[in-house]
Amino acid sequence: MPFVLRQRITGEIACGMLKNVYDFAYYGALWWEDNEAAAQAAELALSEHGYEQFADWDILEVKEERLKLFNVKLNNDPRRRLLLEQDGAIKLLKP
Repeated sequence: MPFVLRQRITGEIACGMLKNVYDFAYYGALWWEDNEAAAQAAELALSEHGYEQFADWDILEVKEERLKLFNVKLNNDPRRRLLLEQDGAIKLLKP
């Protein structure tokens, strides 16, 4: 299952520009295939995508369907932000 970064205070899911398997750029949730890869890359990925306070972010395992839903809700729009509530509800913040 994929691993994403969630800001523990606000619930924001870290997002940024990524490339898909066809080498097309898209805006989506930052993710890794395993916990070890996420742990090694998290601080650099957060920094590269403009996030701060690295200690306030947790690595969270999500189902692949949930990751796809994150990206659908983002709609390839870098102005959008995602919040994952404690109860699992997804909240979209639009500009």
